[in-house]
Amino acid sequence: MKRLILSALAAVFATAASAQQGDQPLIKVRVAYDGYSMTSGPLIYGEKTGLFKKFGLDVTPTFIDGGSTLTQAVVGGSVDIAQNGYTPSMAAAVQGADIVLIGGMSNKLPFQLVVKNEITNAEQLKGKNIAISKYGSSTDTAADFAIKSLGLKRTDVTILQLGGASTRIAAAISGQIAGTMEQYPDTAELSHHGFHVLADVTDIAGEYPNTAYVTSRTFLKKNPDVVKRYMMAISTAIREYKTHPEVAIPLTQEFLKIKDADAMKAAYESYSQHVYPDIPRPSLKGMELVLQEMSKDVPKAASVKPADLVDTSTLDELEREGFFKKLLM
Repeated sequence: MKRLILSALAAVFATAASAQQGDQPLIKVRVAYDGYSMTSGPLIYGEKTGLFKKFGLDVTPTFIDGGSTLTQAVVGGSVDIAQNGYTPSMAAAVQGADIVLIGGMSNKLPFQLVVKNEITNAEQLKGKNIAISKYGSSTDTAADFAIKSLGLKRTDVTILQLGGASTRIAAAISGQIAGTMEQYPDTAELSHHGFHVLADVTDIAGEYPNTAYVTSRTFLKKNPDVVKRYMMAISTAIREYKTHPEVAIPLTQEFLKIKDADAMKAAYESYSQHVYPDIPRPSLKGMELVLQEMSKDVPKAASVKPADLVDTSTLDELEREGFFKKLLM
């Protein structure tokens, strides 16, 4: 029944989009994203409801595992626009690659340090194992913020590289680790298995950014109208996602294959209220934090300014035209 409802909704949106487009051919845009997470919710919403078609685009988002791999795809020209991590995109740009940030999807670091219920303070966490995906990842950065916020040093705990969320969660539930860095809805799911949030990095890390929209300067220069259409479409998708939970929640639940409806609702509320932006601008303040962190391993990053790595001309134009003012009314 749920699939029938979703199919019907998609058909309705697609029909409306086609009506608005008339006989105009759609422009094929190769779009990719680097992870199955709540951050991709609005992107998938835009595809499933036909919003990209409304703006004249033929977009079928492709999953590419890993931010560095996706960055290479953009630089190599096999992907036109990517929803990718700030860090891998900026690292490539700092080294001179043809890549530029044109928007910001998540200007927060939406991770939680989830630990066993019996661990209620920092002292009890000392000497325990905490899982991340891999060193240098967003989960690793989030772990640093969480540990510091608790008044601890990294050496007070043992950080383990365990790979993807499913592996980390299995290790937590089986008792192999005391805590793990997770995102909603996994954070909510773990609460049903004897775990709770000891530190929420979403607010602790301030504007430390997580996910951006990126393209190559070459593509932007040759296809400014396509980029403009894309930013209009994804901005509309974000707005509708936040204001149409009756459509957004079941679409995302199916996309992420989440069985727990309560966990899905908690994830939706967390991201809609605290993570998704109204206007998807890249965070220059947050990028400064990334560059400072990056400079520890890449000295060249210390001399690079955030403004050198972004091009907000498309967003600036949309703002001047009143697009966002009308969208957010």
